Amino acid sequence: MTTSRFVLGGRVAAVLLGVYALACGPSEPRVGTQTNWLRSCESSADCGEFKCLCGVCTRRCEDGDELACADLPEASCVPDDDAGATALCGGNRPLPPGLCLPECPVEGCGEGLSCVAGVCTPNLEPGVQVLVDETRRFQTFAGVGAAVAYWTAEVTQHPRKQEMFDAMFSDTGFSVLRLRNDYEESPDDLAEIAEVHDAASERLGRAPTIILNSASPPSALKVNGSTYCEANPDTCTLTTLPDGSFDYQGLADHWRASLEAYAQVGIEPDYISIQNNPNYVPVAGEPIEACRFLPTEGSEVVIVDGAETTVDYPGYAQALDAVHAEIDDLPFVPQLVAPETTSFTQVADYAVELDFEKVTAIAHHMYEVDPADLDLSELSALSEFAAEQGRPLFQSEMQADALTTALLMHAAFAVEGVELFVHNGFVAPANSLGSGDDVLIRLTEDDFVLEEPYHVMRHYAAHIDPGWVRVAADSDSENLLTSAWISPDEEMLTVVLTNPSSAEQVAALGLGAQQPARSRVTRTSLSGVERSQSLGELPMDGIVRVPSHAVVTVVVER
Repeated sequence: MTTSRFVLGGRVAAVLLGVYALACGPSEPRVGTQTNWLRSCESSADCGEFKCLCGVCTRRCEDGDELACADLPEASCVPDDDAGATALCGGNRPLPPGLCLPECPVEGCGEGLSCVAGVCTPNLEPGVQVLVDETRRFQTFAGVGAAVAYWTAEVTQHPRKQEMFDAMFSDTGFSVLRLRNDYEESPDDLAEIAEVHDAASERLGRAPTIILNSASPPSALKVNGSTYCEANPDTCTLTTLPDGSFDYQGLADHWRASLEAYAQVGIEPDYISIQNNPNYVPVAGEPIEACRFLPTEGSEVVIVDGAETTVDYPGYAQALDAVHAEIDDLPFVPQLVAPETTSFTQVADYAVELDFEKVTAIAHHMYEVDPADLDLSELSALSEFAAEQGRPLFQSEMQADALTTALLMHAAFAVEGVELFVHNGFVAPANSLGSGDDVLIRLTEDDFVLEEPYHVMRHYAAHIDPGWVRVAADSDSENLLTSAWISPDEEMLTVVLTNPSSAEQVAALGLGAQQPARSRVTRTSLSGVERSQSLGELPMDGIVRVPSHAVVTVVVER
């Protein structure tokens, strides 16, 4: 649990809050002779002597001008870059220089007002209702994390690496670290990987959950003699022995040697994946590490140099059996996850051949999908299949912009029911891995930048711990995606709200008839400037404002 968390006391009931009569349009006078100040408004015509600014009747002011707001009770000039002014404007910074607004007093803001990010603002009328029902329970949360694959040297040699490690682990709650098996190809890099692992352990107070995956077998075990492939489906696969059989034992020996080498630098993986994207061969112009396996040993017709060619391929099931047998007597035995296909749509083809006595979790990636048109029925079917096998689901790799990340996280957690979610781009140099909006931390020569997907994932990881259980959270609007999670002692509840639409959503949260003893609201407005912004306590009326393309996390105690 991160240092910013707090202890909650009491059971969270699952009763919908009554919807309060709230001021949304022009309201009655509130303060002395200033009859229009701080009224909710739609235009300046509602405001008389004031302007309608960010939905509130007030006036502009310049920071330091003590007279600009002097005639307004309890008001001060709140600069345009203040969190309260930004929150009032739905996550967008108002026009400079500032706004006359009342800062929140200790005794509270008074009737019809709520304290949001330190500023008293008019209450809003909800258009969406969200009901949390803790009696309906689903999967257990195993963690959120990211992959450190090709850039460990850039991390460990960075001049601000300690601050970066804080951002990676202390400030996020990321508890899962996915590593690329670098043994044999780059054995000297294991020391750098160990440094990242140790930094995570120090900041988390325990070792992170480690998934060690293979991007490709070593070059000596590949037909093309390279870990990399590019439009070569006939040679991007496992090598054969003199008798023509596939070298499954060579692959198994490689994994045993790898695990022994990682153990020597203090890393004992919790999970291993014998092959990343076994269904994929990189296309021309996009060389990456890869190795093609069919679900079970067989042949397939592929296109090579424009002509159809029949290629014999190794079986993923046979390779997994060989690795399982070879590592079974190690002092520590990691659990196997499979099949790690490029998307959930190929899982069934591979899963039907697997021996689930040897597979701990069903893992897949989330590429080749349209987040705006996900096949939710197929996700639900995969959930049912995993339940039949008695195995959890892992989403073990994806990489996308922030809004897509938010949509995929919701679909994976709330529809499919995954227990673990991993992003592929934890840290990357400025000139790598796409346009820059699809990684979590972007490195510069002497600094680093927290990108938007970082904040989206933090909405889950920083406020939900491994061992928490997802409970029902039903929204009556398709434009507000919701999930809720309760702690094992049932004293903490976290609700994550995602608005994928271009219109603001105002929600009434049904968290119980009794008001929370304490709470915290955090918001990231991707269409605005807020990033992991603390908005303070949940208002007494339980109303949450979710701007367009935004993620809000509400943590409450009873």
